[in-house]
Amino acid sequence: MTPRPSDLPEPADRTGRLPLTLRVGVTGHRSLDDPSALTPVIHEAVRGLAQRLLGGSRPPPLVVLSALAEGADRLVVRELLTEPGARFEAVLPLPPEDYLTDFAGAASKAEFSDLLSRSAATWQAPPSRTREEAYERAGRHIVDRSDVLVALWDGRPARGRGGTATVVDYAKERGVPLAWVRTTGGAELEFLLDEERARDTRRAADEFRRYNAAALRDLPVRLGDERDRLEPEHTGRSDAVARAHEVAAAWILPYFVRADALACRLHRRFRMAGAAIFLMAAASVVAIAVQVTFLPKREWITAVEVALLGVLLVVPVVSRRKRVLDRWISYRFLAERLRSAYFLAVAGTGDRGQRPRSGSRLFDPSEAWVRRALREVTAHRPAIPMSSSDVPFLRDYLSRHWIGAQISYHRKAADRQGAWEIRLYLATSVIFGITLIAAVLHMVGTGEETDRPSDWGLLLVVLSIGMPTIGAAVHGIRTQAQFRQHCQRYRRMAQLLEDLESKMVRAQTLERVREVAVETERVMREETSAWFGVMRFHDIELIS
Repeated sequence: MTPRPSDLPEPADRTGRLPLTLRVGVTGHRSLDDPSALTPVIHEAVRGLAQRLLGGSRPPPLVVLSALAEGADRLVVRELLTEPGARFEAVLPLPPEDYLTDFAGAASKAEFSDLLSRSAATWQAPPSRTREEAYERAGRHIVDRSDVLVALWDGRPARGRGGTATVVDYAKERGVPLAWVRTTGGAELEFLLDEERARDTRRAADEFRRYNAAALRDLPVRLGDERDRLEPEHTGRSDAVARAHEVAAAWILPYFVRADALACRLHRRFRMAGAAIFLMAAASVVAIAVQVTFLPKREWITAVEVALLGVLLVVPVVSRRKRVLDRWISYRFLAERLRSAYFLAVAGTGDRGQRPRSGSRLFDPSEAWVRRALREVTAHRPAIPMSSSDVPFLRDYLSRHWIGAQISYHRKAADRQGAWEIRLYLATSVIFGITLIAAVLHMVGTGEETDRPSDWGLLLVVLSIGMPTIGAAVHGIRTQAQFRQHCQRYRRMAQLLEDLESKMVRAQTLERVREVAVETERVMREETSAWFGVMRFHDIELIS
C-alpha cells in the first residue's frame, strides 16, 4: 500500500463512525438592552434543547447558522463557538459588500468581516426585489437547515418583513424546536417543541448511535484493500489524479468501508433468517413424519418439531424488532452514496452531485438519518483542484475505477443471481419429481406386505409427505430472494452504465467529464432508490 502523506485531511473518526452535530439556527433583534445578561441563558437554551431532543447532559458538537447581523446574531455565534468542536455557517441575505452598508461604524463592519472569515460555509440568498425579501429568505433558510432555533426575541409581533417574529412564526409552522430567550423581563427562557418532530429527531439520533456502536474488527484490513483497489495505475498517471485519490480517500473511505461492511453483514443475516423460516418449517414436517412412520415410540422427536416451530415463530419477530431489513437497506444506500461521493470528489464536481433535499427535518429514521449522515460527511468534503491537462488521466481513472468497475460488478452479480435462480428451480423440480415417483410407487402398492408396510413402503410415505414441504421451502427461498428480479436489475444497470462509460470515454473537456460524473451518480442513486423502495415491502414473514 502506498504510504500516506502526512498533510492529507483526516476523517472525523478513522473507524468510519458518523459524526453527529446539532445544527442551531439563530434569530433575534439587532438592538439588545443587556447582552451580558443573555449570555448564560444562550448556553442553557442549547443544553435544554439538546437534552429534550437527544438525551444526555451535553449536546453533540454544534453547527451554528447565523446571518451575522448586529446584536443577537453575533452574540449567539460568539458564545456558542466557545463550545468544544463548534463551528458556524454564515447565511447572508445580501452580497457581503452590500450587507456591510447595514452596519454602523468601522468596528461593527470589522467584526462582521472577522466572523465571516471564520465560517465553515457561506450561503447567500438569491437576488431579491427588496432588502426585506432578502432578509426573509435568509431567515427561512436558517430555519430550513437547522435542527433547533434559538430566538432572542421580545415577544412582540412582526414590525416588518423578515424580522425576528416572522422567523419565529415560520419555525413554529415547520415544527422546528425553539428556545425562546426573552430579551425583556429578566431573560426568561421558554421551550416550544413539536412533539412529533422531537420524537422523530430522537429516533434519527438513535440510528446514528446504533450505527456507530457496531463493532468491525476487520475494518483496517478492508480499508487498506479498498485504498489499494482505488489507487491509480502508476503507468502514465497524472500527479493531480494521484493526489486527488489520496485526498478523497483520506476523507471518505473509512465512512464508506464501514457502511459497506455493515450492509453486507445485515444482508447476510436477512438472507439466513429468511431461509431458516422455510427450512425449519420443512424440517418440522419431516421430523414428525419420520417419528410417526419409523419411530412412534420416540416421543422426543415431537419436542424437536415443537422447538422448530417455536423458533420459526420467533425469527420474524426478532428480525422485525431489530429492523434488519430497514437497516440493511439504509446502510447499503448510504454506502452507495459514499462510494459515489469519493469519485465526485476526485472529479472536483463541487456540490452538484451531493445537493441535499430542501429542509433538514429528520422524520423516518430508516431514510432521513441517511440524508443527515451524508450531510455531516460531505460538510468536510475537500476541494480538489484539477486542470484541463488532467482530463485524459481523470477520464481514464473514472472510466476504469468507477463506471467500468461497476459494470463488471453488475455483470458478475447478474450471472450469480441467474445461476442461483436456475439451481433452485432445478432443485425444486427434482424434489417434486421425487415426490411424484414416491406417490406413484405408493399408489401401486410398492412396499406393501400382508400385515403391515415394509420399511421401503414407510420410506415412500415419508417421501410423499416430506418432499413437498422441502420443495415448497426451496421455492419459498427462491421467491423471497428474488433472484430473477435481481438478475434483471443488474443486467439493466450494466447497460445503463455502459452508455455512461461511452460518454465518459468521449468527454474532451473537464466540464464534460464532471457532467458525466454527476449524471452517473444520479443514475446510480435513482436506480438504487427505486429498487430499495420495492424491497422495503419484502420483509421476513411467517409462511401462510
